[in-house]
Amino acid sequence: MSLGDEVQRGEQVSLAYTYCVLVQQHGHVLHLDLAQPTKDFTAELWYGDCGIRHMNVLDYLSGPRQSRVAELAATDPSPSVQVAYPGWTFPKGGVAFVWVLEREMRAVTGRQK
Repeated sequence: MSLGDEVQRGEQVSLAYTYCVLVQQHGHVLHLDLAQPTKDFTAELWYGDCGIRHMNVLDYLSGPRQSRVAELAATDPSPSVQVAYPGWTFPKGGVAFVWVLEREMRAVTGRQK
């Protein structure tokens, strides 16, 4: 991979990318694995207007620090969840987002009545 003439040999470079994916609602999980050591990892999932009632985060990033999780609830106009890990994480770590659908909650509460 070439970064062009703007970058000099030995100069530190940061790479970032956005990955957009459509996930099936009934799958209930989006799983991100880190295959290589990663510095300053951040994953953010927006889930507005898709019928999700509650979002859980399963964080198994490995390193000497705790990751940070920030959430905007499903009732917010732009619900999202972000997981960030400052510093280096080890490979084979990752994050899973697991959700409950609104229609599933209605079905459960309807049965209890």
